[in-house]
Amino acid sequence: MATLTTTFQSEQLQRNVTFSAIIPTATKSLYDYDTKTDVKSVGYRTLYLLNGWNGNHEDWIINTTLVKLADQYNLVVIMPSGENSFYVDHPDGSNFGRFIGEELVNVTRKLFPLSTKREDTFIGGLSMGGYGALRNGHVYNETFGKVIALSSSVLHRHDQSHNLEQDNPINKKLSYILNSNDFYDMDESLDVYEVIKKAETKPDLFLAIGTEDFLYEENKALHDWLKKENISHQYSEASGEHDWKFWEMTIKQAVEWIYNE
Repeated sequence: MATLTTTFQSEQLQRNVTFSAIIPTATKSLYDYDTKTDVKSVGYRTLYLLNGWNGNHEDWIINTTLVKLADQYNLVVIMPSGENSFYVDHPDGSNFGRFIGEELVNVTRKLFPLSTKREDTFIGGLSMGGYGALRNGHVYNETFGKVIALSSSVLHRHDQSHNLEQDNPINKKLSYILNSNDFYDMDESLDVYEVIKKAETKPDLFLAIGTEDFLYEENKALHDWLKKENISHQYSEASGEHDWKFWEMTIKQAVEWIYNE
């Protein structure tokens, strides 16, 4: 496997942006040479994997055995920096949603031998990145065939559990993105439930949450709503908190689900 860090000028974000990538190579080690893989001609399955709040493009590589997992499944993984953006378009013109759903996909397909098929293109993330995967996976449902959402923040305008008046950085950022202190004023394009309902072609969906996670109730509520609406999805809950121990376990489950579903 090759692990790369790449910087390019983003039209949607109007600045240089950086992402990490895990790319299969024929040479895994001096003792394990893969003579069957023609790297130049293979259209690789690709997972666009998003970090959580206060993280960056290196999080998944540093905190999990993702490189080994990608090697096992011959999977390309593209990891941009989320910049505490919630991966949505902002009032100031920083179009993180379009960056994730359109520009990053187009740029990486030009740089690497990736499959352009919907069924080979996936998006996933944890916490804030889980929300970004849920939202953008359904808004750009013609691009992404599968969505992985781990310990997700589930933004929903009818969820009264969010109190944006609390003086903390996350709620300040949410107030800015929503252009309001009130979740009831949230634009439909930011509401997870609304974007799922409106997706003409719904991607396959994998949800996972720890039972000790502070986001447990909103993830369980989403699962219950999906069942009520007869929207097919895989739901996994297990003992665990909002931490890398849980995400190490569930990213393995999620990648196995991609290939075995």
